[in-house]
Amino acid sequence: MLIRIESSDNSRIRLVRKLATRKGRTAEGRFVIEGLNLCREAVLRSLDIDFLMVPDDWKTSGGTGDLSGLRAFTEECISDPGLTVCTVPAKTFAGLTDAGNGIGICAVLRMPETDLTTVSRLPSGTNILVLDRIQDPGNMGTMIRTAVAAGYGMIIAAKGTVDVYSPKVLRATAGMIFEIPIVYADSTEELADVLRASGRKIAVTDPAGGRPYYEEDLSRNTALVIGNEGNGVSDEVMALADIRVTLPMKGSIESLNAAVSAAILMYEAVRRDD
Repeated sequence: MLIRIESSDNSRIRLVRKLATRKGRTAEGRFVIEGLNLCREAVLRSLDIDFLMVPDDWKTSGGTGDLSGLRAFTEECISDPGLTVCTVPAKTFAGLTDAGNGIGICAVLRMPETDLTTVSRLPSGTNILVLDRIQDPGNMGTMIRTAVAAGYGMIIAAKGTVDVYSPKVLRATAGMIFEIPIVYADSTEELADVLRASGRKIAVTDPAGGRPYYEEDLSRNTALVIGNEGNGVSDEVMALADIRVTLPMKGSIESLNAAVSAAILMYEAVRRDD
């Protein structure tokens, strides 16, 4: 179904603007995805899409993307009775998206209904990734992709971690945001309770006092904690550790990028299973 929007004060346009902030996303229980790839993934997976939005020149302007692919996808969505596609003036659309010109399409989705109880429903032995105050959207997105690739079952983000539904994080996940449940823990106490109740060993990265990661078994039933890019794992979360691991480094290097470290440690599960 196609809806043409002319007024910049339309309720759907106001909603997209509101969802540009974390506060707005939390209040509405919705988020915005941008670009052909993410929107296509959402439709293919039959996710809960409120509506899609395109500029009114969508037939002739594909921005920096694939014009023919965008045009064909938009036409398919318009012909689908279960989907609503809204056209808005091109200038208005450019002001709604995080990346400005070139996106071509966006969609408003409802957040999945997941919470910390999801941990109890994971198969026995499944690994979990815990992110402690990760701030860089690119790191966050890369770690989500790697967690999926390495067979991790869930991601728990401690308070202070960047919002997984921010546009920059969503783009960095390359669609893998839809492959793995991600929930937030409001406090260290809540995080500790859920991890202890799950029966998983808590492995924390500790450059100063950890054992080489390959001397520990991180293959199954592990909650792997990756700390903040500048400050590492907080003292409160460090105190929860059953295992402290480090990545041996030569030369004067003191630490690796958080996403690189996470990838090496998560892929221990794959290496051990082979």
